[in-house]
Amino acid sequence: MTSIYDKRNNIFELQSMLRRISFLEDSVRLINPDSLFGSETTQAVKQVQQFTGIPVTGDVDLLTWNTILSLIR
Repeated sequence: MTSIYDKRNNIFELQSMLRRISFLEDSVRLINPDSLFGSETTQAVKQVQQFTGIPVTGDVDLLTWNTILSLIR
């Protein structure tokens, strides 16, 4: 079972990666990590999905997660 603390850490990590991507790709909005998966995070995820050509859902599925990881490596 995943605790709320673990989920917030995961969201913070995702947001930090999205922030790094925004410095490299102008079409991804700059967000401030806050550990909450709100509308700004959803929009940034959609923007990454859009510019990488994967289905735009706003959800972080395995394909989206792997794509985000590959962009920051």
